[in-house]
Amino acid sequence: MAHMEFFIVSEEVSVDQQTNRLSLFNVIEQIMAADFPFSLLPCVAVSLWVAEQDDYKIDFQCTLRIISPGSENREFPINFKFLSRRHRVIHRIHGVPINEPGLLRFEILLNGQYQACHEVDVGRIDPANLIPPVQDPN
Repeated sequence: MAHMEFFIVSEEVSVDQQTNRLSLFNVIEQIMAADFPFSLLPCVAVSLWVAEQDDYKIDFQCTLRIISPGSENREFPINFKFLSRRHRVIHRIHGVPINEPGLLRFEILLNGQYQACHEVDVGRIDPANLIPPVQDPN
């Protein structure tokens, strides 16, 4: 059965059209917020899968499961078939609610079987420690 090469969550991703090279921007490790609840900013979860010999005939389902502190789990399935030895799956995520500080966990499953996770610490920051907005001199 296919195996995973890597799985990571970042703020943004870019795929070069000429070379098909992947660039990840701002890998998410920690999120600090002054107020809860809030919505997670848009981000991407990227997984790379490698086919075994008999995998080219199979319809695979890659599911991203998000376990958010104080919220219900959310699942986002994507189906794919291998057209070459490697297949990249990119889940784009928008507006996931974060209700309280804790551990935000992104899990990746292949055909319902857990494969890996990416964990993000969610903490509370004192509003007094925030940088005040710049005042317009006009």
